Amino acid sequence: MLFAAAEAAHAAVEKKQVAPFDHVRDSHEIHVFDNLHIHLPEPVTKFHLILALSALLVGVLVIWVANKIASGEPPKGRLWNLIESLLLFIRDKVARPSLGEHDADKYMPFLTTLFLFIFANNLFGMLPFLGSPTAHIYVTGALAFVSFLVIHTSGIIENGFGHYLKSFIPHIEVDNAAIKYGMIAMMAPLEYMTAFIRAIILAVRLFANMLAGHTVLFVILFFIQLVANPEYQIDIAKGNEGWMYWLVAPFSVLMVTALSLLELFIAGLQAFIFTFLTAIFISLAKHPAH
Repeated sequence: MLFAAAEAAHAAVEKKQVAPFDHVRDSHEIHVFDNLHIHLPEPVTKFHLILALSALLVGVLVIWVANKIASGEPPKGRLWNLIESLLLFIRDKVARPSLGEHDADKYMPFLTTLFLFIFANNLFGMLPFLGSPTAHIYVTGALAFVSFLVIHTSGIIENGFGHYLKSFIPHIEVDNAAIKYGMIAMMAPLEYMTAFIRAIILAVRLFANMLAGHTVLFVILFFIQLVANPEYQIDIAKGNEGWMYWLVAPFSVLMVTALSLLELFIAGLQAFIFTFLTAIFISLAKHPAH
């Protein structure tokens, strides 16, 4: 009887399958707490909401700054100082080093908007119940596609369509014509592939870094579940929940707090790198080496 009761109790507490990416997966529900779920009307998902909010915030900020500049009023206030510092940072650390002073101002609106939009989405991802759209390849792929269009449109406008296509064909100084054209035939397709590979690099790099950060935070917090939650509890914790919880929980919370502060830095860093690489690729398209 005792054995049967133990078997029944063990069967009642079945271990759930761990899904480390559920907290960053897109869905029609926002799980704020266990007993508080916000249901979004289909086809709206939580990432649609975050992307729309990010676009709205960036749009309002850009319009406010434009009106402020157009009014001719002397800028003042902490908010304006922060925005001015951000604009100078993008101009001096992204646009001018990559594009030169002549082209930097022309691309500043695009580069600034791109940086702010990615940064806003990354910051929304710091909220545990939302997740980051930039941790999904289809979002970073869409951002990379926008950069792809701007990069190659800039190259075509600057060089002309025919000359821009020819710029991908390597210039080889070889006397033997057969060797020369044979090498061109082998290398030209690879050069054309770089046009697409650069966009793939932008998408995968942002996606992988943001997903990795959220996954690490999940794993560290999940240590508490492995000790205290019967649905996930490991064998060594059974019967030792009390002292093991107080051993594991403070460590997990402290580590997650420290890593969350690091994630704030990474949110800005990844937005900066995506924008900086886009500026470099624009410069390469406008001034091809071949």
